[in-house]
Amino acid sequence: MPLNPTKPRKKPVHMAYSLLLALIAVAACANTVAQVDKQTVTIWSQGVRLQGDLYKPKNLTAEQQLPGILLVPGWGGVKKNLEKNYAPHFAEKGFIVLTLDFKGWGESDGPIVATEALEKTEEAADITLKATHFRKMVNPLSMSEDVRAAIHYLGSEPQVMPNNLGIWGTSMGGGLALVTAATDDRIKAYVNQMGPVNYTYNLQAIPDQRVRGAEAMVARGQLPSYPGPQGQNNPLLRGYPDWIAMKRFDPMAYLDRLTAPTLIIEAEQEELYNRQKNGVLMHQIIKDRIESRYIAYPGKHYAMYSGDNLEAGREAALQWFLKYLKGQ
Repeated sequence: MPLNPTKPRKKPVHMAYSLLLALIAVAACANTVAQVDKQTVTIWSQGVRLQGDLYKPKNLTAEQQLPGILLVPGWGGVKKNLEKNYAPHFAEKGFIVLTLDFKGWGESDGPIVATEALEKTEEAADITLKATHFRKMVNPLSMSEDVRAAIHYLGSEPQVMPNNLGIWGTSMGGGLALVTAATDDRIKAYVNQMGPVNYTYNLQAIPDQRVRGAEAMVARGQLPSYPGPQGQNNPLLRGYPDWIAMKRFDPMAYLDRLTAPTLIIEAEQEELYNRQKNGVLMHQIIKDRIESRYIAYPGKHYAMYSGDNLEAGREAALQWFLKYLKGQ
C-alpha cells in the first residue's frame, strides 16, 4: 500500500530524543565558548617562533588577576586538539588558559638548517640563504623547552597570578608537564592525563650502544640532525620521533623535586605503554610525600578523548585545579 504523501511520517521517539540531546550538547558547548575570549599569541623558544592561544573569561577587567593553567598537548598533538574540549571549559571556570603548538607543529615555526655553509661574519647579520624548514619532529628535549617558554609566558601575563599556576599534560604532554612542574615553584597543581613518564623502562628495547652509534653518525653528518619519515615505526602516531632524544628524556628523574599536588589519570586498558610501570609506579613513589591521587577510567588510550571518559577526566582535572589554585 503506497504511503500517503500528505501525511508526514512520525520520527521514532528514540530518534527525536537523541536529536534533542545532541542539540542540548551543541548549545552547551556554544554557551561555554560564548563566555570565553580567545587570543592568539607568539611565544619564543630557543629562537623559534611558536604560536599559542590564550583563553580568558569574558568581561575580565585589566585589574583582575586569575590563576593560570598551561595545557600541554601530546605526541603529534597541537593546540587545535584542545580548543574545543579542554581550554574553554577551564577558562569558563575562572582560569586563564594557555595552549601551544610545539616547534614544527601546527602553526608554529620549526627549526631551519642551511643547506650550504654560511658566509663567515663577526657579528649577527641579515642574510639570504637556501635552507630546509623541518616539521613534525617528536623530540621531548626540545618540546620541554617549548613548555618551559610557555609557562614563562603565562606567568608573566598581567592578568595571571604569577605564583599560582597549574599545568596539565595529556599523553606525551604528561611527561613534559612533569619536568616543568618539578622545576618551577610557581606551579601549584599538576595533572598528568595518560602521560608516560618512565622512558627508561618504555624504551628498554632500544640498546644504549645503538643510540650512541647513532649520535656519533649525527655528529659526523652521516645522519640528518632532524628526523624524517625514515624513523617512523608506528602508523598510529604522527610525526617523526627523535630516538636519541627519547632515550635521553627521563621525567622520572625529576620526581624527587616534584612538590605540586599531583593528579594522575590513566586508561585501564592502556595500550601505548605499561601503566603499572608509569602512572601507577609514579603514584606509589610520590603518594606518601605530596598530595596526590590516581584514577583509572575504563577503555583504551584514545577513549579518554570522547564520551563519558572525556567528561569525567576533564571534570576531575577541573576539580583538582579549583581545589589547589582557588581553594574551592
